[in-house]
Amino acid sequence: MNAAFFPGGDVLLTFSLAGLLLVPCRRLKTSSLVALSLFFLAQPLEWAYAAVQWMHPGWVPPSLSVAESYASLKSTVDTGNFWVMAWENLTTGQWASLAWGIEAGRLMQAPGLFLLGFVLGRQDFFLQNDGTAVFWTRGLLFSLAGACAFYVVMCLPGLPGPVHTVFSMWHNVCFTGVWVAGFVLLYRLEYFRKATAPLLTYGRMSLTNYVSQSVIGSLIFFPYALGLAPYCGYLTSFAVGFAAMTGQIWFCRWWLERHRYGVLEGLWHRATWLAAGKVSAPEHR
Repeated sequence: MNAAFFPGGDVLLTFSLAGLLLVPCRRLKTSSLVALSLFFLAQPLEWAYAAVQWMHPGWVPPSLSVAESYASLKSTVDTGNFWVMAWENLTTGQWASLAWGIEAGRLMQAPGLFLLGFVLGRQDFFLQNDGTAVFWTRGLLFSLAGACAFYVVMCLPGLPGPVHTVFSMWHNVCFTGVWVAGFVLLYRLEYFRKATAPLLTYGRMSLTNYVSQSVIGSLIFFPYALGLAPYCGYLTSFAVGFAAMTGQIWFCRWWLERHRYGVLEGLWHRATWLAAGKVSAPEHR
């Protein structure tokens, strides 16, 4: 559904594939999870490409025709025909998104981040106490230093393509660490918790909101509907997005007052949890 409205930008397929890794890994020791996470975050595919290039100068990694796929997607969006656009998004668009993830290093990065998040949650690093505050403060400083260092390296001239991808992804991971650590530390402050309180219900319906963002944005900006993209600059587009998000927050509050789960979250829950005999679905809040 998300892919039908989002040309070549659907990340849910990539995340679902990467998320499958968590199922067989859920009972592994924490040390094994950390090692596996570091393996994926190290970008082994790109290092393999770099090794082949070093042994065979002039060799280039196989092309997955990402640019050609995105050009095809744009032409179908411009037709203004929803059904043509949706079919192209569900076929060429899904391939373009997956192929871009491979070429950009995201397909390796995603499972590494999933496993890392699993470890942080298992070790209770998201609890609010002095011990975790020290951990996140150190994490913030190390992430900031790493982001700066890797950015400098990735900007060096003459860097082989695969090596550039590696350092680009490492920069992104470190910069993500800056955001996460900064948010967790700010959340210790009462005024910040109050300011971000509307995001509590928004997060409980994150799948619904993510997909509905694609639907709303498509209806507003694409030619098959209102087609306002050519007339909206950055500021106008930001205002439209802010208004849409405000409406989503209001809807989340209204819905969750009447239902346990979000719209798509409830469907996902029913589709993936089975009850047999005395084994019943766990409660998710």
